[in-house]
Amino acid sequence: MLKSQQSTLLGISLVVCRNSKGQYLTILENGNQGWWLPGGLVDPPETFEQAAIRETKEEASIDVVLKGILRVENSLKPDQNHLRMRVIYYAEPIDENQIPKQKPDRETQQARWVDYKDLPSYSQIGPGWRGKELLEWSKYIENGGVIMPLSFFALEGEDPIIEQAFYKEQLPLSKQK
Repeated sequence: MLKSQQSTLLGISLVVCRNSKGQYLTILENGNQGWWLPGGLVDPPETFEQAAIRETKEEASIDVVLKGILRVENSLKPDQNHLRMRVIYYAEPIDENQIPKQKPDRETQQARWVDYKDLPSYSQIGPGWRGKELLEWSKYIENGGVIMPLSFFALEGEDPIIEQAFYKEQLPLSKQK
């Protein structure tokens, strides 16, 4: 097949981070974009996992460990010869005492831990929500949604690893309550 133009791939990593108190990490985006979850573009040659960890540190000042994958999404825009792929990770903080970002910088205005029950009220705080992903994914997790193992999204050519998916009740931080 002849290609008339080169295709582009836009890789995005998003992170839904929950601590042992049932709070979710949210960030206030710059430019009056609103509250959202940490995430951003994959900067080659980094992997989606590396981008997720980096973006959470840059945007929220929180070090995380990725525990699993909530979903891999893609959208093809044939008219633009463009493919977008998003990997949505579930993560937990490495240090629960680490303080989220308090001072604005080029990445974000601030970050906060927000109780699950209080997330809907953030639609009324400042510019509101940038997108509904954190509301949807926190509800999914709290209602026992499946979290796929990290090996679910492997590099091409890697040997298959047998791991099982898990649920909120099986997460290490869920057992600390």
